[in-house]
Amino acid sequence: MITKSFKSVAPERPDEILNGGPLMGAPKLTKVINRKMVLDSMAGVAAWMRAGRASAPHGGKSHRMAVYNREGAVTWMYPNSNTGESISAWLDLAEYLECPRYQDYAIEYGKTLIEDKKHGLYGGLAPEALGLMWYWTDIGTYSSLYAMRVPCHFIRLHALTGDTAFLEASERIGDTLVRHQLPSGLVGAGWSEKNGWAESGDRIGSRFVYVCATYATMYRLTGEARYQRAFERALEAMLKMQCEDGSFYQNYDPQTLQMSPSDSSTKCMFFAYILNGIAEAYEVFADPRLLDCARRLGDYIVKVYYCRGALPYCIGKKLLPADGPEANMSMYECSNGLLWLYRMVPDLRFLDIGLRLWVTAWYNQAEVLGNEELNGAILIGSDSTADRSNAGIPSNRKHLAADSSRAAKCVLWGMVNHVFASKRLLESDYIIQDETD
Repeated sequence: MITKSFKSVAPERPDEILNGGPLMGAPKLTKVINRKMVLDSMAGVAAWMRAGRASAPHGGKSHRMAVYNREGAVTWMYPNSNTGESISAWLDLAEYLECPRYQDYAIEYGKTLIEDKKHGLYGGLAPEALGLMWYWTDIGTYSSLYAMRVPCHFIRLHALTGDTAFLEASERIGDTLVRHQLPSGLVGAGWSEKNGWAESGDRIGSRFVYVCATYATMYRLTGEARYQRAFERALEAMLKMQCEDGSFYQNYDPQTLQMSPSDSSTKCMFFAYILNGIAEAYEVFADPRLLDCARRLGDYIVKVYYCRGALPYCIGKKLLPADGPEANMSMYECSNGLLWLYRMVPDLRFLDIGLRLWVTAWYNQAEVLGNEELNGAILIGSDSTADRSNAGIPSNRKHLAADSSRAAKCVLWGMVNHVFASKRLLESDYIIQDETD
């Protein structure tokens, strides 16, 4: 096992960059967002994550989602959320809020994922599934997507603690993902004790291209050539899947990489996974194809935003039934990826929309000190007019069930991405850095 740390080989910016900007001129929010706003918002996220952690029955874990009624009462859902990004979110909150106990939360959660061999990272008798992550719907499946996003955060924990268990767990994840890479370059979506890798089915979400990042990170960790080869195949798959306009369909056939016939939608929420994965991979392999893919996707995002004044959850002519109630939600998770992209490709449109999405989260963030389970939550809603009687909505998506008393919800994965975007703002030169009101 190689434990040597590798420095990024990526340049701060490529030699060839695109200069552009919004028609209305320089992004106005650079004159609005200040350091105190960002730190206060991060403190709100920390408060909500503490509440989610306290509500969960398993040590160190958190519920995936809080659903609120009009009076602010909460129903916590999905206790096995298994969001690996929570680790780095806690570490970043510990640093910027100067709260060492958040480091302890990150370490505890990481250890729980390893030690809970059923509802964390699989550690059972089937070698073909070692390291896969229990899927949050609690129906007995393990997800490659949730596993592939873990190693980079475990590497941070190893750097902090020196505990090699985090590297060993990362190697189990990497080994499983590289051994089960499909000829197309992707990895099957999931595994179960009942169906094995056939659990993956005949479609896979575009966000599974994140495996590019995992192979790159595992190459940096181990130096093994098989991960570099796997990265190349996965990158070729991602480039093949990208549409001419820069977007990605929601679902693809994992063998042919053609659009899945089940729907023709584009899930904008998946773009955040794709941008995050490209950023992680680019730290290892400064491949210009990665940056061009991100630039084209960023160009599509800003066009959608300038048209709609928001980035919707899901768009397209044919939506899956389960996406109907959430299709019009205004998403903010891409802020982190767009702010990274602006640093690489300084097109002011990327900065403009990155800041707008951050502010969308900020002004939807609850400030209710008297309600610990609501305070700090970034609130998003579901469409109350959407048809929820369709049998196509899975029964394990409890948050989509029709309930006229529900007002909003808060989702852990969005919260951790808000932390990462906030960190980028604090480290940037395009917000007001003095802590003024």
